[in-house]
Amino acid sequence: MRRRPARGAGPKAPSRATAPERLHKVLAQHGIGSRRQVEAWITEGRVLVNGRPAVVGQAIGPRDRVDVDGREVTRLLRQQAERRTLVFHKTTGTILKRRAGDERAAVVDQLPALHGGRWVPLNSIGFGEEGLLVLSNDGRYAADVARLGREWPVEYRVRALRPRSAETWPAVPLEIQLDGQRLQFDAVEAVGEGGTNQWFRVAAARGLPRGAVVALFDAAGLKTSRVLLVRWGPLQLPRDLPRGRCRDLVDDELAALAAAIATRSDAQ
Repeated sequence: MRRRPARGAGPKAPSRATAPERLHKVLAQHGIGSRRQVEAWITEGRVLVNGRPAVVGQAIGPRDRVDVDGREVTRLLRQQAERRTLVFHKTTGTILKRRAGDERAAVVDQLPALHGGRWVPLNSIGFGEEGLLVLSNDGRYAADVARLGREWPVEYRVRALRPRSAETWPAVPLEIQLDGQRLQFDAVEAVGEGGTNQWFRVAAARGLPRGAVVALFDAAGLKTSRVLLVRWGPLQLPRDLPRGRCRDLVDDELAALAAAIATRSDAQ
């Protein structure tokens, strides 16, 4: 039985009380402005720390007073937002965040609204891919997990079209050369009964770009129509999560994620 989400669970990032942070990063994390905007404000002398003009790259601690355009924001910066970690079923052709003039669908438009802060991805999934995307409203936590998660095993579901001239499905290799690099996969196996289209389970020791997965099937003369990321490290894409929808990670998922983080951290 699934338990209710424990939104604040998991390893916590160091608090500002024990780890000074870059001023522009702190202001951005609390929704005061983007990092680029804040850096510009600092350069223009619009940000003060303890009554003196701030400098780009300056770190602040819990006892520092910060003013932006004459307004003190110290109390706001001391508020610790409750950490949330989401699993999102990304659709193909969806970008993470839309820029001015870009009319493509964006992931952030389909996520819960945040009052200050932003959703940051923990794992990488390309524009042409679909499937499991994990995000957090804690930027430092997301960056730490993303760094550790680069070496976590992944699993895809790939749908391929059999060539008309082939009576049987050709064998798919486990290794290819792409852009001068040798890329190795752990497993490629058919899933279920196949007709004209066949689903394959594709496993690798770490995340690979969609192009590598497609190239693997190209080498066997097979055309792919879908590349779906279904597992990243300890997390799996929930079968009951519709495309374009999200939910908070539940207790057992958060525990599995925390255990994987601890194991990877100990190995480094």
